Amino acid sequence: MAASRSRPSPDLVERVGATLARLVEPHDVLTVGLSGGLDSTVLLHVLARLAPVQRFVLRAAHVHHGLQAAADAWPAHCETVCAKLGVPLQVLRVEVDRQHPQGIEAAARAARHAALRGLGGDWLALAHHRGDQAETLLHRLTRGSGVQGAAGMRIADERGGPPALLRPLLDEPRNELEDWARAQQLDWIEDPSNADTAYSRNFLRHDILEPLNRRFPGAEAALARAAGHFLEATELLAALARSDLAVVRRGTRASRTALLALDDARLANLLRERLAARDLPAPDARQLVEAIRQLRDAQAPWRARFDNWALCVQDDDVWIEPADLPAAPGVVIWRGEPELDWGVARLRFPARMDGAAIELRPRAGGEHIRPDPRRPSRDLKTLAREQGAPPWWREAIPVIWQDGRPIWFAGAAQTGSDSERIEWVPRIRAEF
Repeated sequence: MAASRSRPSPDLVERVGATLARLVEPHDVLTVGLSGGLDSTVLLHVLARLAPVQRFVLRAAHVHHGLQAAADAWPAHCETVCAKLGVPLQVLRVEVDRQHPQGIEAAARAARHAALRGLGGDWLALAHHRGDQAETLLHRLTRGSGVQGAAGMRIADERGGPPALLRPLLDEPRNELEDWARAQQLDWIEDPSNADTAYSRNFLRHDILEPLNRRFPGAEAALARAAGHFLEATELLAALARSDLAVVRRGTRASRTALLALDDARLANLLRERLAARDLPAPDARQLVEAIRQLRDAQAPWRARFDNWALCVQDDDVWIEPADLPAAPGVVIWRGEPELDWGVARLRFPARMDGAAIELRPRAGGEHIRPDPRRPSRDLKTLAREQGAPPWWREAIPVIWQDGRPIWFAGAAQTGSDSERIEWVPRIRAEF
């Protein structure tokens, strides 16, 4: 814990208040991500002063990762702080994937954000400051990030919301936050892990940024400004991507022919924008090169997997879908439900269907359906292709059986049966 006495200054409250006045409406719900450390403690106290004036609803949430023994005492500290301010607090306990491919820092951050965003509301207020912005820029540059990655964090970011992310302290240097906290005689938690330079962020803060600031006193501010310049460039690239999207999009998907009329740089820019729009991680240069190569050269239909997303082509349609598709269950008996999920399919049934019990089964191979009485029965592979279902969906779309014979698959129904009234939509987001 830390505390001291000095003269309070209202400047920080005024600056944050001016930022909120541009963004936050009366009665909006703001949730503060409260770790109990200096930065989030300052943010909570500043917002508690502003809430009655600007008439937004303030609440707080503390995420307990369980990564170190000292953290067990932090929820009680946060409860004490919030009780004094009259701010409701929710404590969230999360499991962190210690085998995360990007390391435990990234895993903890992902778990924390998912838990906090799961609370809903209009805004999730985070206590990132100017030093965090500079660290983020350095961290992303060491990974070879492009302009989008180097743009760093935004004060207000609606991507992936609601709630939108709000960072009212992003332009503030940390030493001013500490001065304000000491002037207000605030208590906060000192996380011992913040000094451990085995973590990448701590290494950048203590071994790179602090010496850099001593040698070049304006380095942190300059790096934060550079992130702002990159953000401007990113917004221009986003405008170009929206313009290109209007040309290539056909309904919810894109035309491969139209995409291939773009040069590689614009195609890469458009792919980055579409992934960002779905709150998916920015692909690295290698992934983009491979995605564009396959888009230009591979024979349709094909599916190329990259991390947790996949780029797909069938005929002239191009779309993005999750890398992992819902697993196909075994045999399911329909018991009159109006809707039923099975694999990638969400089925909507008519109020009643005549005949014996209806079953949903995985495709076994060799099944045929006769959707047109004037033509012979058709195999399911052909019907799926005609219905627009790509090959990799076929095992995750059920075959509907009645009276010992298949009567429906991928939207194709046996002629004269009630299955002609069965509707289906993919359960996954498959669009460009």
